[in-house]
Amino acid sequence: MSAPVVDGGNWWSPAGGRGSGVSRNADGVLRALTFVGFGAIGTAFLVGILTASIEWLLAGIDMLVLGFITTRIARRLAAWDGDDRTATLVLAGLGMKYLGCLLRILLTSIFYSGLADASEYDGWGRILAPHYRVLNFSDDVGALSGTGFMRSVTGVVYALTGSSKPGGYVIFGWLAFIGALLLWRAFRRAVPEGDSPRYAYLLFFLPSMIYWPSALGKDAWSLFCLGLISYGVARVMSKGWVLGLPVAAAGLVGVGMLRPHIALTAFIGMVLAAGVGRTRSVSVGAPLARIVVFGLLFVVGTVLLGRTSAFFGVSSLNQETVAQTLENAQGRTAEAGSNFTPVDVTSNPANFPLAVVTVLFRPFPFEVTNVQSVLSAGEGVFLIWLTWRSRRRLRNLWRQMRDAPYVAYSLGIVLSFTYAFSAFSNFGILARQRVQVLPFFLVLLCIPERAPKADPAELDGIAPAGVAPQEPFAGGPAPDDPYAAYRAEETQRDDPYAAFRETTPRREDPYDR
Repeated sequence: MSAPVVDGGNWWSPAGGRGSGVSRNADGVLRALTFVGFGAIGTAFLVGILTASIEWLLAGIDMLVLGFITTRIARRLAAWDGDDRTATLVLAGLGMKYLGCLLRILLTSIFYSGLADASEYDGWGRILAPHYRVLNFSDDVGALSGTGFMRSVTGVVYALTGSSKPGGYVIFGWLAFIGALLLWRAFRRAVPEGDSPRYAYLLFFLPSMIYWPSALGKDAWSLFCLGLISYGVARVMSKGWVLGLPVAAAGLVGVGMLRPHIALTAFIGMVLAAGVGRTRSVSVGAPLARIVVFGLLFVVGTVLLGRTSAFFGVSSLNQETVAQTLENAQGRTAEAGSNFTPVDVTSNPANFPLAVVTVLFRPFPFEVTNVQSVLSAGEGVFLIWLTWRSRRRLRNLWRQMRDAPYVAYSLGIVLSFTYAFSAFSNFGILARQRVQVLPFFLVLLCIPERAPKADPAELDGIAPAGVAPQEPFAGGPAPDDPYAAYRAEETQRDDPYAAFRETTPRREDPYDR
């Protein structure tokens, strides 16, 4: 297994062997992040005590319980990897997620006066929780998809943990962190030659991944389900289908009930992986297995298309209805601030590269209008720089898609997500929605680099490793006999009967007369 080289010689260490690949030099930084992040637990208890708020005290208890569970998971993963630094990395990611939850609560209160989707889900959770505790599910939450489904999920969470808005932020933020953790493990399993540490650092510590999916809302649940889908897909691709299929199915159901169009993008990724990936098995049953896979995908796709068309209120998904849906999305998202003119890909597919840039990298620094857009623009510039630094990896994309179908799965999600969200005309909404596709775009930036082609002239006279270089036979001495040393050793071996002959007196020949 080759070890990928990290661009720029920074503190990301290459993946290799069974270990996590976390650099020793990074240990101190990760421990510091863990300490800062887990300070959020003390902050929650302090706020609860100073304000006599039961809700904040419940949030602190939630942090302690979830921290204990995550510590057990981290130690298990460290034992599996044979490297204690895996646990350090996981706990640092959790600490940053706790910090992101507190920041999300604070900034929502400052910039939006506490008015956000989380307030609606919190109100419904308080109504539904007492009924759900006695198994009374008769309350009408609306259609059990989209917002109605999210109301019910919040009710279940509050029924188990108690009604607490800060606690809701913590629990859903933790679910998003588990989703990111599953995405990392899926990458390690399905792309074993990829740069696993780089991928983990980007997943756990990119500002948007810390901040946006750290609230009581759809983004956190969606990221959790995408983690389930991707881990299940990775297991299926690596002959772990017994656990992989139900895990992927659970993720598809979870995100399909909330955002069917996101489940559809994951399905498109699966189709691309199944069609492009190279079959490594040489058994006679391999073609039959591929037929079964495409049959299952056909059934799943039919269901998802039906749910997606119902979700958007159209009879079926075709070019006309998709264009109308995207146009409606453009109108809705343009109503808020930070709006811009979106890239039209339905009438002019040649604009698709511009749509990719818009969905993944914008706003640019000259398009910022507030503090949050400044942070989004800074991250966009970083991602542009990282993409440029990863150009040798991207040149290896096709080969990796063939050898590691998970890469094709990720590319399919990126392309379909770009098409679906290209109509969004609000930078704030786009930055929040982007966290659902960033993990899959980052996969493309962490695949192994394409090895540079060696100059044939430089290979002249270079012997393989462990073999002494030899002069050419023509015009020079003949190459050494590779068996000469063996023959010399054979001739120098002692006669095993010599000592016996010397100590045994020679008998007279009775016939020598």
